[in-house]
Amino acid sequence: MCKKLLFIFLVFWGSLQSEEIDLSRYEQSIYSQNGEDGVLAKIFMLLNQSSGFCVEFGADDGVRGSNTYLFRLGGWDCLLLDRLSENPHYNLYKAFITAENINELFYEYQVPYNLDLLSIDIDYNDFYVWQAIDEKYRPSVVVIEYNATHLPHEDKVVKYRPFFCSDGSNYFGASILAMYQLGRSKGYSLVYAEKTGTNLFFVRDDFLKEKNLEFTNMNNVEKLYRHPKYGNGPNGGHRQDPRNREYLSSCELLKQK
Repeated sequence: MCKKLLFIFLVFWGSLQSEEIDLSRYEQSIYSQNGEDGVLAKIFMLLNQSSGFCVEFGADDGVRGSNTYLFRLGGWDCLLLDRLSENPHYNLYKAFITAENINELFYEYQVPYNLDLLSIDIDYNDFYVWQAIDEKYRPSVVVIEYNATHLPHEDKVVKYRPFFCSDGSNYFGASILAMYQLGRSKGYSLVYAEKTGTNLFFVRDDFLKEKNLEFTNMNNVEKLYRHPKYGNGPNGGHRQDPRNREYLSSCELLKQK
């Protein structure tokens, strides 16, 4: 009950905001790892519209570190997918997500086109999976893991390997610049990067325009970037890739689509 009350507090906290919203004020974790609960609660309070449906990839057990559990406690429906875990009670199903199967999974589990929240954390192919999602699926908000080892001027994406996850090195995912450019190509604005350098938050452009919303440093990759705070590798991230593998750029990948 206390957690539910805190959620309600987070949703309405700061409802009288200035014209420009600083999401760093709202980082707060109840179940999420890095303050996502508070940031998402604030965003959805501002959007003030909801289909009540969310999807989370890399959901683990459906509770620990979840970006969606708080919303599910509030009555939202959710599809959870994880390569290792399954719990039908939570609508959590085991699946190895790839760019080739993601739309089939959405169809199989009857994901609505106008879902509210999409959370992507699959440790390697995040860029490719979001890129592959059919344009008919238009989540209001996307939270996605990025690779903050790479500085904000670096456009880097790992080479696609459909059934690879992570080897613990800093060769994973995509840089903030690459994710930003993918988001823009899909009609989303980058509104925030949380303080640990793990996740980026995107909101649909049409909703931002409709609600006349402006966030501090919105779409400014240089100012939103945060150094990673989860390891001892380059820039504070995971250990250096011992194989020095090659990266691709989002520019070339987006042109190929």
